[in-house]
Amino acid sequence: MSDNDLHRIAVAAADKEAAAFELDHADLNLKEAVVIALEHGTPPEVIAQVADLDPDEVIHLVQTIEEPALLTLDEIDPTPAKDSA
Repeated sequence: MSDNDLHRIAVAAADKEAAAFELDHADLNLKEAVVIALEHGTPPEVIAQVADLDPDEVIHLVQTIEEPALLTLDEIDPTPAKDSA
């Protein structure tokens, strides 16, 4: 096996890892958008149509969320941490 072969394998593995990260990121963005739309009163059937999902998949997306993807402005503490030294 040549160095070129090993390099191609390393690049392909890195590409696969980057694609998996992008897919995870897109999944989180979709979940967040669905939650926000539901909070704004959008029916799951409408969300499903726009997202090209079944209404049951929309509900399943929401149920699989463990914690919010992003902090809300209310959750951000603007007070800087004080150094205890």
